[in-house]
Amino acid sequence: MESSSSASPEDTNTVRLLAKGVLELYEPPLATINTHLKELTEKQETVQLMLTSERRKLEDLQNDASLDALLADIATNREKLTSISSTMMNLHKRVQSLQTRAANIEKAAKSRATGVGRPTSS
Repeated sequence: MESSSSASPEDTNTVRLLAKGVLELYEPPLATINTHLKELTEKQETVQLMLTSERRKLEDLQNDASLDALLADIATNREKLTSISSTMMNLHKRVQSLQTRAANIEKAAKSRATGVGRPTSS
């Protein structure tokens, strides 16, 4: 039996021819597949960039919507505050008027009380 390290020139030539045949058979489809993979990878990166850009735009729109909602809340709260302030001013004026009226009634009551106890001359 022969040792595997001592290959005959005929076996070596056969191996070379087989390798060349396999390369000729599979190299063009592999090159085409490689080209297609590169194209797909580039397209995928482009799509990813577009999606990222659209996501940022959407987030910006949502942030703008949130800001608009906050500004609307500010306007609503300002209207409420103005209404409350006006109501409080009206109540304050009414209290002052009632206090003045109460003081006048008290004075009139005192005047009557002191007028009733005086002797009348006849």
